[in-house]
Amino acid sequence: MNVMGDGKIVGKMAFMFLTGSILFAGCSNSEQADAYTVKEATDNGDTLVDEEGEVTNLDKLLRFVDGVQEKKESEVTVSNFFNNQISVNEITYDGSKVNYVVKTGTGEEKSQAVCDGIEEKSGFISLQGCDGEEDAIGIVQVSEYKINKARASMKE
Repeated sequence: MNVMGDGKIVGKMAFMFLTGSILFAGCSNSEQADAYTVKEATDNGDTLVDEEGEVTNLDKLLRFVDGVQEKKESEVTVSNFFNNQISVNEITYDGSKVNYVVKTGTGEEKSQAVCDGIEEKSGFISLQGCDGEEDAIGIVQVSEYKINKARASMKE
């Protein structure tokens, strides 16, 4: 092998990598244009985690937790817009198992799990007894004060 031949191969690989990166970046930007928005999530009544980590409609998630504990069929959507990432967490309870599906902001399914239940403990709301890679899956972290405040408003 001569040095010139290797240099051409490296150059072609670098060109292909650069071209692929540009095409990928172009696709990513167009996908973001069609992505789920905070306004859509708000209009749909989702429990929402915004860029600052603030949680809106926490009461809906807490009602879901209560529904699971009472063995009542329930569903909730938790939309997370934190750290410039969009994930839409669809959680349903069929009376015996919690089904969890995570989608991207464009609706593409990223992962799913079936869990035994959901719990709220010390400001963490998480799915428990899940199949797959994780036994527990964190959904929301919020202060006990905000949980207590939401629960108090649910009683009014």
